[in-house]
Amino acid sequence: MGLILTIDDFEVGRTKIALDPEQETDLESYIEQVENDYLPKLFGVDLYNLFVIDFNLPLAGTPKGRFIIPFNEFNLQNDCVLIQSIGIEEMLKCFVYYLYLRDDVTRSTTVGLERILGENSEKANGISHDLTSRYNEGVDAFRTIQHYMSQFNAIDYPEYKGVNLSYANVY
Repeated sequence: MGLILTIDDFEVGRTKIALDPEQETDLESYIEQVENDYLPKLFGVDLYNLFVIDFNLPLAGTPKGRFIIPFNEFNLQNDCVLIQSIGIEEMLKCFVYYLYLRDDVTRSTTVGLERILGENSEKANGISHDLTSRYNEGVDAFRTIQHYMSQFNAIDYPEYKGVNLSYANVY
């Protein structure tokens, strides 16, 4: 089970993923993988560990103190600099959506990997169903949150040591 996301987060909206009951375990593993990979990169290890402690304090599942702003959607302006973010939860949903659906074009069977084909269907590529766009939205949020912690309000995040994340390219 993930720290922030659950399977229910993918039932509606732009990151909706249609699942068979057998696929729920797969999606849970993607949620865990994304949270374990991307959150330490977002914050840096020390600040990530403090975030996890904060997130698990009483009223678990809600950020407190200095983590409220980066966690939630925000629009902030300082002089002529405007920063906007969809928040950490939406950012993670974009990454899970991208990685899960990118890998879902094949299915593991007892005879090996098989490509899923429908009788009256056509395979959609990453461009036609916005896989890359969702990932890049996540990267935008990732970078904006990092900018907030490293430059916009650096005094509140002295432990910040996040790493850069690149955009996905469709070509």
